[in-house]
Amino acid sequence: MLDIFGEAGRVSSMSHVFKQMQEKGVKIEAVTYTPLMHWLSNAGDVDGAVQTWEEMKAQGYPPTVPQLVKEATDVYREMTQCGCSPTCRTCTVLMDYLIGSGKCKEALDIFGKLPDAGVQPDKAACNI
Repeated sequence: MLDIFGEAGRVSSMSHVFKQMQEKGVKIEAVTYTPLMHWLSNAGDVDGAVQTWEEMKAQGYPPTVPQLVKEATDVYREMTQCGCSPTCRTCTVLMDYLIGSGKCKEALDIFGKLPDAGVQPDKAACNI
């Protein structure tokens, strides 16, 4: 349900469902927090996403590197599909996550596409 409401842009409905889950004692795990953070940040509610991140950690569910890499890759893909040009910083962070998780080829592919996206690599991007 969280993804359905998030995808539809109904973040308040998504948040309401999440609160109802908590009130009814549904066991909330990292897999539940992840889409909530995704859609909150996607809707521009960075504070809500950070608050959810902190709540997830406080509940003892630190995110795993694969979750972070998948999330970052999904956001990057959505940005490019929507015609939103990523900044050099966005690409650098994603490349750093990819390299840290052993996905060097994927990072190199993104680096190679920077000029096509009109992005001039800076020192940080070149030194990963």
